[in-house]
Amino acid sequence: MAHSQTHSSATITALNSATIANILPLNTLMPLACDECDHEQNYAMQALRTLPLLTCQHCQAQRQFSQFELSVLENTLKDMGYYFSRAK
Repeated sequence: MAHSQTHSSATITALNSATIANILPLNTLMPLACDECDHEQNYAMQALRTLPLLTCQHCQAQRQFSQFELSVLENTLKDMGYYFSRAK
């Protein structure tokens, strides 16, 4: 009986430590705040991967979305267990 209890505890521990990955579609919206007025807007991840010129709908400020920002965003989400589906 002690063996089965130990086995059950080991199984539960293994299940609790398992990493779960969440696959998100590329049309998942990411909130980004304007650098000028702090107004938050949503952009699809697929659009952000094209490194677009971002235009604030509130104050019309514009800036280029950078490769560095994209890398930080994707790596942060990856560290949290979120991955994006591959582009077709």
